[in-house]
Amino acid sequence: MRSFIALEFDEKLKDKLSNIQSNIKEGAIKGSWVPYDNFHLTLKFLGNIKLEGMPKIDKSIKNICTKFNPIHLTLDRLGFFEGNENIRVLWLGTRGDTKALSTLHRRLEDEMVKIGFKRENRRFKPHITLARRVVLKKDFYELKDQLNKEMDYDFTLSKIKLMKSEEIMGKRVYTPLKSYKFKKITTE
Repeated sequence: MRSFIALEFDEKLKDKLSNIQSNIKEGAIKGSWVPYDNFHLTLKFLGNIKLEGMPKIDKSIKNICTKFNPIHLTLDRLGFFEGNENIRVLWLGTRGDTKALSTLHRRLEDEMVKIGFKRENRRFKPHITLARRVVLKKDFYELKDQLNKEMDYDFTLSKIKLMKSEEIMGKRVYTPLKSYKFKKITTE
């Protein structure tokens, strides 16, 4: 089963992302838009996992969550990864407690490697995907400037989800397999 580990978003954040996405759609000719329920921030792509491997994954994620407080972030900027003749991925970046986010990613990466998963060689670039294969009507930077007022949105992430990714009737569907809450660390 194709799986990944992601930070879970609440409805208010998903609503905000959906509004931003709607504004972008108005300035686009076409694109493959991420459905509302699929908004997330990926921490680690696992690939195909077997059911017998779930207990090790579960134990590792639970252990990591005991070491983290909720992470406070702010939507930062609109960005993209280039495609051949289009925008391959259109995304939102974040600012705020990015050090905690990077530490969480690194610990998950290390723990998953210990239990047999491949280490990701690319640098961790946290982002929230809004669309793929986008062709815009206007210049990207003009659109980015228009959306700047939408970007100053604060949110807190307090849960990790282990997700199953599958294609159903031609659409990518993400199904939560398990949810893990960060445990508050006392510093007294």
